[in-house]
Amino acid sequence: MIRERNAQEKWGSLLLCGLVFLVFVVFGVVALYLFVFNDGLSERPDSWSAFGSYLGGVLGPIVSLVTLFAILRTISLQLEQSEHFVSEGIQQRIAEYKSSQLQLLDQQINMYERMIDSYNQEGARVLEISKATGVSQGEHLRQLDKAIQDTENGVGKLLKLSVEVSLSEYESVDELRKRMVQELRAIHPTFYAIKKFDCETAS
Repeated sequence: MIRERNAQEKWGSLLLCGLVFLVFVVFGVVALYLFVFNDGLSERPDSWSAFGSYLGGVLGPIVSLVTLFAILRTISLQLEQSEHFVSEGIQQRIAEYKSSQLQLLDQQINMYERMIDSYNQEGARVLEISKATGVSQGEHLRQLDKAIQDTENGVGKLLKLSVEVSLSEYESVDELRKRMVQELRAIHPTFYAIKKFDCETAS
């Protein structure tokens, strides 16, 4: 980007120098012609024709060169504008995809929290049965407690990933997609390895 900007400034400087040089050359050529070949304005058509040929021959290449600089400057500006539009489009697509992924993470967090509520309700139900029957349900309660801890750990990781996604900058949608898949599979390899999840994440 810096190199392209330097190139554009270079062509702009060349164009400005060329225009200034052209103005000085025009005055110099006209003055030289009047001083050397003519004592003033002539009333003869052939003198004007010779003067026109003289100006065209001397100034033509210079005007062509300045025109070339102007064309190159115009092309450079058009390329810069085109790249700006492309960059804006990419950033907009990344922002939209990031928003959809944050919604996905929010849904996953809500699902995990509902799972925790469900485990807690199951634990309360098991305790009531244990009290009513006098039969110990220790193993079942330990499994429920482990499930609750694992799920709470998953919620913490999802919250951390959500903050990371919202604050980080990404170069492309594909980079963000890969990051999401990698982190979600690290949280729960079995659940997030489902092909359906890949399709939803890729959409």
